[in-house]
Amino acid sequence: MPASSSGGPNEKKAMTDADTYLKGLADRLAADGCAVTHETLGLVGYKAQVKALSRMHVFLVAARADRVGEAELNGFTEATVRLAVERKGRWSGAQSGVIVLPVLVAAAADESAVAITRRAYRLKLGGFATLAQPAIVDLAAGRVHTFRGTRIWGYALNSLIRQKYTRYLPEPF
Repeated sequence: MPASSSGGPNEKKAMTDADTYLKGLADRLAADGCAVTHETLGLVGYKAQVKALSRMHVFLVAARADRVGEAELNGFTEATVRLAVERKGRWSGAQSGVIVLPVLVAAAADESAVAITRRAYRLKLGGFATLAQPAIVDLAAGRVHTFRGTRIWGYALNSLIRQKYTRYLPEPF
């Protein structure tokens, strides 16, 4: 008789699919007090918080993708920033700002796209009260790719961005 799987801690579990990951993400966003909606761009989580004496409007927008390249990641990031700025960023300044966390849950990711996530993302916008930091959940590699360093511009928000990604994006398995 063949040995059966024990499901022990050393056994590798089946890879998570994008729909399952996105459902879990929606649950984690709701548990953190975010308003969660399903929109044209994908899953949208929104929460306002005070950080560094400013009201920060935090948007996490997640969508599934077959394969993520540089163009797809940049296009998705720009679309999510437009959505967030349209909703909450018109009056941004010293006392309020917008943080956008665009997330693509992908079957695979090109190295060029992963390289973008490894550094602080630079928006090509005027103004100073909007930050974006994209992430890729690479289901094939079982990794979440995002910048985990220290951002100089927006330094006071580093911990908030890291905290959100840690809470919302566990490594897929």
